[in-house]
Amino acid sequence: MSNKIKCIIVDDEPLARNVLVNYAEQIDQLEIVASCSNALEAFEYMQQGQVQLVFLDIKMPKLSGLELMESIKNPPLVVFTTAYREFAIKAFELDAIDYLLKPISLTRFLKTISKANKYLQGQHNDSNDEESETADGNHTTTPQPDFLYIKADRKVMKLDLNSIFYLESLNDKVIIHLADKEVITTQRISYLAEKLPNQQFVRIHRSYIISLKHVTAYNNIMVEMKDSELPIGRNYRSKALEALRQ
Repeated sequence: MSNKIKCIIVDDEPLARNVLVNYAEQIDQLEIVASCSNALEAFEYMQQGQVQLVFLDIKMPKLSGLELMESIKNPPLVVFTTAYREFAIKAFELDAIDYLLKPISLTRFLKTISKANKYLQGQHNDSNDEESETADGNHTTTPQPDFLYIKADRKVMKLDLNSIFYLESLNDKVIIHLADKEVITTQRISYLAEKLPNQQFVRIHRSYIISLKHVTAYNNIMVEMKDSELPIGRNYRSKALEALRQ
């Protein structure tokens, strides 16, 4: 990853674009590649593969932000910006890392940049493969742990895997939802994914890893557990549904 995050801003309203451009220009970590007035213009930049982060309005003429994301096979990180709350579930189904409601404050914008930075830093660690290859070409399976050790409250905690319902990445922390409480750690979700056995846990979204044994219902777009409905991201759908069916 380069020192700067290459981003584009997409909104058909000039005032809304200018607000985000102004915010982005105050952050040395960001490099504005383009400020686009429509989704088709943004599509050209995204197809070139030079963009790492997109701030994308939802309601736009001709092609909406949601339709744009559905048309791109391997999109960059996306933050939806909108005045409408009702598109949130659909946005997260498309693997958006955040959902900003207008008017957007600078404080909220900074939190999103922090989240994007952590995603970009952790992308190369997102694999959760438990098999390793020996020198003679054979594969061995790593023994499955019974516990997850995490750093929280200035100490190392030992969590029984059977007590974990799901993990939720939120801003700069991960919330581990247990049967009777929540534990918060600053360790990245990609790091924790490597520590969890994939026979028992599956990542269904950039922001969620679930325990298969605690799922009460599911369909193609969401999983129900612990009185919560969690979205299944598009890029995780095939693997998630395969695990859920088994």
